[in-house]
Amino acid sequence: MQFFYHPDLSHPVFELLPEEAKHCVKALRKKAGDTIYVTDGQGRRATAQIMDASPTHCAVQIIDMEEEYALRRHRFHLAIAPTKNADRIEWLVEKSIEIGVEKISFIRCEHSERTKIDLDRLQRIAISAIKQSNTSLIPSMQITDYKSFITNHNTSTLRYIAWCDENNHEEFAHQELKDKDVTLLIGPEGDFSPEEVALAEQNGYKAIKLGSRRLRTETAGLYGVCVYAGKQA
Repeated sequence: MQFFYHPDLSHPVFELLPEEAKHCVKALRKKAGDTIYVTDGQGRRATAQIMDASPTHCAVQIIDMEEEYALRRHRFHLAIAPTKNADRIEWLVEKSIEIGVEKISFIRCEHSERTKIDLDRLQRIAISAIKQSNTSLIPSMQITDYKSFITNHNTSTLRYIAWCDENNHEEFAHQELKDKDVTLLIGPEGDFSPEEVALAEQNGYKAIKLGSRRLRTETAGLYGVCVYAGKQA
């Protein structure tokens, strides 16, 4: 069954967005009477029947609605410094959504090499990712300063900061993460500064490591997503 995106599923009859209509009718050769799935990216999934098929306007009618399709009861919040190469952070967003993440915050750190990101482009990548993976939630995404994030985002039950330290023996993969809301901090290529680590620990973050290997920023982020998803299975 093909998956499509529309931001508003409040009306029983609506038209697919132009790019979605083109893909549905021209690329996939869908026609009137065919059934498709449509998500609003906020957890709802509609089963809809095509009423009028055209590459420029495709009208559909909702025949069934699931309010919380493929949603987890608990949330994983990945807070990560943007990489110098924009392609790598885009790859991370795509793969993280396919595996499962509820929120992504991009944090400007002392050693950050990139302080700006294209959130609109990442939103488009996120939409493509939920369609690819047959899920219904586009994670909220923001960019913020490190100190502001640490002092204002302390709602998760468990909070961790991953950084390279020879005296740090606690591994993220060994933590009890099942059925918990978790925030994981990943620093830039130059890692967090000692002051940033201290600030995190003062605000309830536990220092951990991500195994014995030194990982790229985006690899570390995806590793954290995979570990959390595996614990919820």
